[in-house]
Amino acid sequence: MTEVLQAMPAVMGRTHGVSDPTRCPLGPLVQECRERLATLLDVDDMHHNALTAGATAALNQAIWGIGLTLPPGAHIITSVAEHNAVLRPLRHLQRHRQVRVTYLGFDATGALDAGAFSRLVADDPPALVVFTHASNVTGRVYAIGPLFERAKAVGAITVLDASQAIGHRPVHPRALQADLVAFPAHKGLLGPAGVGVLYMAPGIDMEPLLVGGTGEDSDAVFHPMAMPARLEAGTPNSPGIAGFTAALRWQEQDSEAYRHRERELAASLRAGLRAIPGVRLYDDLPDGEYVPVVSFTFDGLSVEEAGHQLAARGIVCRTGLHCAPLMHNALGTAPEGTIRFSVSGCMTHEEIKQALGVVTDLAIRPAIRSQEVER
Repeated sequence: MTEVLQAMPAVMGRTHGVSDPTRCPLGPLVQECRERLATLLDVDDMHHNALTAGATAALNQAIWGIGLTLPPGAHIITSVAEHNAVLRPLRHLQRHRQVRVTYLGFDATGALDAGAFSRLVADDPPALVVFTHASNVTGRVYAIGPLFERAKAVGAITVLDASQAIGHRPVHPRALQADLVAFPAHKGLLGPAGVGVLYMAPGIDMEPLLVGGTGEDSDAVFHPMAMPARLEAGTPNSPGIAGFTAALRWQEQDSEAYRHRERELAASLRAGLRAIPGVRLYDDLPDGEYVPVVSFTFDGLSVEEAGHQLAARGIVCRTGLHCAPLMHNALGTAPEGTIRFSVSGCMTHEEIKQALGVVTDLAIRPAIRSQEVER
């Protein structure tokens, strides 16, 4: 990223006299970034990976880009597990395009309800289906492939929010039957913030939300429709793309041991929290598949106060609704939300042990206070 910031601020192909990649490294880096993304996603054409300002920008492009092509009254299915980066664009789309949105719930195991989905698809075929691959609240990984396959059988376009899953597990659009896949650089892929990706499968027709300069076809009245320029108007985030490319290099070369340690530490954290009296762990199946995120609450201690107490003891966490309000309605944790811990492969077993020790200490304090009140 530093090298790109120190190089000439020009884009290869648009500026004369900068054909030397050492003077203008962005061109080769963008090419490499797309190639590595194609490998990561197991797709054939790297040009179908559009670089965006993040997952929120990618999801807005996907939802609005498809939504603008739908007739009024079209049916859209999403789930209660979604982040506001999906929920809010859909609600704004409802306001302006009068589409109908159905929110799929969970079955008794906490999975997306496949039976209810099949009935929905049969009774009222959707034009668009948008699902998250993994919950940002509980870490649960959902079996999206069969749901998308069922949706595509009735002609629906499928959008996958892979923000929480990418980098932690394989995300292959063709295997998952996903027409569009959105994700950021800065989560599981460990790249910089402010960069994201929208993969669009060949044959999908979508309106671009941002139009303007592309450095090519400048005499065209409308924005070029060829990928990736179709979804990449304006000046690219050069240092962000450079950092993303470096992160993708690391993913291919060095991430296996990191991911193994991450899974091991997350499993240890889950098991430890499960065993603490006075702690309630949400969506916890011993044989379930999860990304390294866990949500819990304390008996007798508010979520916000718990966050302050944890921070005072050196434990970094997030509290509240985590931008997923319908998920908390489903979990029964609204309006307060949960405490969320996230694990990375940079952590150690000693740090997990330390966190569990602090949680154990906080869990017994409400019981002690209750006994003192009774006395």
